[in-house]
Formats: sequence, C-alpha cells, structure tokens
Amino acid sequence: MNQKLDKVGEKFADIVSWFIGSWWAVIIHALWFTLWLIFNFSINLLTFSVSLEAIFIGIFLLMAANKTEMKRDLRETNQRKRDRERLEHDIKLDEKADRQLTEIKGLEKEIYKRLDSIETKLPK
Repeated sequence: MNQKLDKVGEKFADIVSWFIGSWWAVIIHALWFTLWLIFNFSINLLTFSVSLEAIFIGIFLLMAANKTEMKRDLRETNQRKRDRERLEHDIKLDEKADRQLTEIKGLEKEIYKRLDSIETKLPK
C-alpha cells in the first residue's frame, strides 16, 4: 500500500512540477491575481492562499528533485558497475597478453639457442 501511495505521490509531484514550470502556470496565476484585485477581494486571504500554495509547490518541487536525484544516482551506480566490469575485463586481457608475450619470448630464446647449435655444427 505504501509503495502504491509513493508512486501516486511521485506522479502527482511530476505533474505539478511540469505545470509549475510551464507558461500555463504563469498565465493562470496572472489571471487569478488580476481577477482577485479587480473584484477587490481580501488581500489578507490572497496572501494566505499564495503562501499555502508556495509551501505545497515547494514540497512538490523537492519531491520531483529527489526523484530526479535518485534516478541520477542509479544511472551513476550502473555506470560505475559497467566501468568496473570493463576494467576487470581489460585487466584479464592484459594478463593474457602478458602471458602470451612471455611465452613468445621463451620460444624466441629457444629458437636462438637452436640456431646457435645449428651454426656451430655447420662447416665454416
């Protein structure tokens, strides 16, 4: 139940964040405040409602920012895991190449030894 509520809350926070960051929010608020002042409603009530709105908008924006931060952290964790796996793979390849080079050098020494023994057996 709690996870379901979290998902609904996250979705709602995303919608509010999207709306608050749009021109529609600017237009609606401008119209709302203009109508409020034209009809000469209570400024104290307007101040109170704007303050409450600001509190809730701040909370929703922080929720959306937290969700974005969690996604970024997950991406970075996955990227570090992939980097670590690539590094381990590269180290294994380097170790294999090092073993092969050592083997090649050993074979090269053996070839030179055999060539030397062949040269000593050849008539001059």
